[in-house]
Amino acid sequence: MSLWTWRTDDKAAMQQIFAGFEAKNPGVKVKLNFIPDADYQNRLGVALRGGKGPDIAQLKAYGELQPLVNAGYLKPLDDKVPELKQLSPSALEGAKAKKDGKYYGVPYSTVNMGVYYNKALFAKAGLSVPKTYAEFLKDCQKLKAAGVTPIAAGGADGTGWAMEINTGVMGPGIYGPDFYQEMMTGKAKFTDPRFVKVLQRVKDLAPYYEDGFSGTDYTAAVQQFVTGKAAMFFGGSYENGSFKAQNPNLKFSIFPFPPDQAGGTAYTSSFSDGSYGLVSTSKHETAALKVLRFIGSADFAKEFADRLGWPPARDGVTPSDPVLKEMVAMQAHSMPYVTLVGFRWQTPTASSILQAGIVDVVTGRKTPQALAAEMDKGVSAWFKPTP
Repeated sequence: MSLWTWRTDDKAAMQQIFAGFEAKNPGVKVKLNFIPDADYQNRLGVALRGGKGPDIAQLKAYGELQPLVNAGYLKPLDDKVPELKQLSPSALEGAKAKKDGKYYGVPYSTVNMGVYYNKALFAKAGLSVPKTYAEFLKDCQKLKAAGVTPIAAGGADGTGWAMEINTGVMGPGIYGPDFYQEMMTGKAKFTDPRFVKVLQRVKDLAPYYEDGFSGTDYTAAVQQFVTGKAAMFFGGSYENGSFKAQNPNLKFSIFPFPPDQAGGTAYTSSFSDGSYGLVSTSKHETAALKVLRFIGSADFAKEFADRLGWPPARDGVTPSDPVLKEMVAMQAHSMPYVTLVGFRWQTPTASSILQAGIVDVVTGRKTPQALAAEMDKGVSAWFKPTP
């Protein structure tokens, strides 16, 4: 049976995980197909429309899942995968259909977001993990004075999503853990001064990005961090395994973006990264369901955490990776990643508008207030708050 995924960076680890599954299930052979993320949704859509899709497809979460459900390309799994009952509610929300409330995927990870930092560069500059935003700025100034790029960042060439992540990393400390619920009930909008302040902060940190920021894309920013040219990188849990694979000698960890006030709580944005779903036209449903039940199992969660360094979708897993341990600890103070969880259900999405304009905000071609107004106007065409 075939399984499609966009996680090309995880190829070696996924092959190892499923080789172990096949050894315990000799009647099932899993053919993994790794497709670059930029092409994945289009290729999957074309294949499904032509009746030539995989048996199992890796699925985007929340609003990006709904078109496939509405088109009938996926089968509900509530009665087919009992392991769903053991997965965390926050992870399951990303695999739930709006139309019937059923689950159409088996989630694999609950991602949270923070600041990755190079431990060697921090030690050389005499820095410790900052506890406030003021301390964070002082650290950036010391690093820059030492000739080190403080923050690897870039959103050029269609990678504005990477700069959207910066808002997810810094946002919770500014607008607080109740902001998501306020947005959902109509008590707050993107034009709220708190969200505008988040956009302003992305701009305020521009002096600490690499010179030539406007021409730097996500891939180049990653290389700045993994090669030790930049001290920090704003990202999600999914970067952990990728960083290790690209530079096994890199000594790094992660911390939640610090709050403005001393003694304040450092919050992290979290979300369900995605799931694996059963394609309706699968000719190997029995085998596919064995695989999906494995993905929902404690064994997979442990393998996933140890080999990829991501927080798994199943609670109760004790990670061995030290960076992952920090991520799991951060989840004690988490809130939904606002633009993804709440505003990617229909078009235009808040994310698409933010991604298209955030580099212009950083470079001064657009004000934070103008971008926030564009986001509010765009989502108001379809989003209806529930008081």
